[in-house]
Amino acid sequence: MPQKSTHWKDDMGIYLSRLYLNTLHRDIRVQLGNCYRMHQKILSAFPDVNGGDKGRNALGVLYRIETVEKSSDTIRLLVQSAMEPNWRVYPSSSLKDYDNQQNPSVRRVDSLYYRIGVGMQLLFRLRANPTKRLRSNVVGQEDKLSGKRVALLRESEQVAWLARKGEQHGFRLLGADGNPEMLSVQVAKQEESWGWYRRDSGTGDVSEHLNFGAVVFSGLLEVTHQEQFQTALVNGIGSGKAFGFGLLSIAQVR
Repeated sequence: MPQKSTHWKDDMGIYLSRLYLNTLHRDIRVQLGNCYRMHQKILSAFPDVNGGDKGRNALGVLYRIETVEKSSDTIRLLVQSAMEPNWRVYPSSSLKDYDNQQNPSVRRVDSLYYRIGVGMQLLFRLRANPTKRLRSNVVGQEDKLSGKRVALLRESEQVAWLARKGEQHGFRLLGADGNPEMLSVQVAKQEESWGWYRRDSGTGDVSEHLNFGAVVFSGLLEVTHQEQFQTALVNGIGSGKAFGFGLLSIAQVR
């Protein structure tokens, strides 16, 4: 059995929550229309450690929103955290019965993560915000996007981005039907995730607009480095983690 990764605290728990939410409920519609509101609502299920992304980091919170089959007015909310949440912040009217499943449900997954080792092949799903940083302006040229991150729009670029992330995070994408040139990765583009929030700039409140390109990857991977991969499971992959990106979900190949 693989050894527990050295980055893991002995008393650290990893909790995975699943909620089915009613999209006809007014508060849920508001959260779906503003990713910052959703971020705030999810963090309200935990003690107030420290606001903003620092609080999310301290609590180890990652989440993803998914559509569900056979129900146009239901979404699935998956939340991973280092502390057990209190989902009473969602009133019963905002929850939805779905397929006779417990709602909300919470389970610990750290023991599963401990057992992951090099060479294991796993199914995965990841909602991500693939980006690249543009080169800075050369002298005498000006571009308002210079030096900033922009979304990768081509599928080939998005898959290449994921392959690079795999090199950094201890996994490689596997080929389809044994062909390494045909990666078994499915890419599903989603509507952009957007919202706005107000922050104190020191001179008064400033409204900031949030906009993220959303891509859902799914496929088959192989673990190449135990600790790096376990760290990716805990900390997430890519940018926009406070707004529904970066949660890497895995399952054994049947």
